[in-house]
Amino acid sequence: MQIKADNNIEKARKGDREAFGKLVKEHQQYAFNLAFRIACNEEDARDIVQESFIKIWKNMRLFEPNMKFTTWMYKIVSNTAIDFLRSAKRAIKVDIDGFHEKLEQINFEHPETQLNNKETGQLIRLISETLSEKQKLVFVLRDLEGLKPNEVGAILDLPETSIKSNLYHARKAIKEKLLEIFSYERIMTARRHTGE
Repeated sequence: MQIKADNNIEKARKGDREAFGKLVKEHQQYAFNLAFRIACNEEDARDIVQESFIKIWKNMRLFEPNMKFTTWMYKIVSNTAIDFLRSAKRAIKVDIDGFHEKLEQINFEHPETQLNNKETGQLIRLISETLSEKQKLVFVLRDLEGLKPNEVGAILDLPETSIKSNLYHARKAIKEKLLEIFSYERIMTARRHTGE
């Protein structure tokens, strides 16, 4: 399987459109997942993926075979997503009031306000919008995509110490926001039960 993938990469580097089409088919879901986790919007994620693969095709001859294709692709998708958010003048930072409005759209199945995995994932994606650019990218690549620190460093051109520092601050911020949200939901649930 890996030999086939390497063969397609080599052919695509020489301008073979069919081989590139196979690469796109094989990797587009990974690219979409990353774009969606950065943009937090399905339509934007599709645009980002499309633009990313156009860039990848135009620069295939520059791809270095000793590098993992996915690492190179993630780097292009990450940069394209950040450029997209900047050019669209989308606010990456939101205040806690925005969470409370969006919390109303999340269904809390249990009166004890325990969240299922899907709901927790929705909250974490929402909270990640409040992180700094670097923190968000490190968090998405490391914790949501499950990449190794050296891969994250290669994608973002950051030393491992910077990866660790940004990840620590991202996790801390997310934990604090989650605790605040759970606390808020417990208060609202208690008020609903007491009729306040």
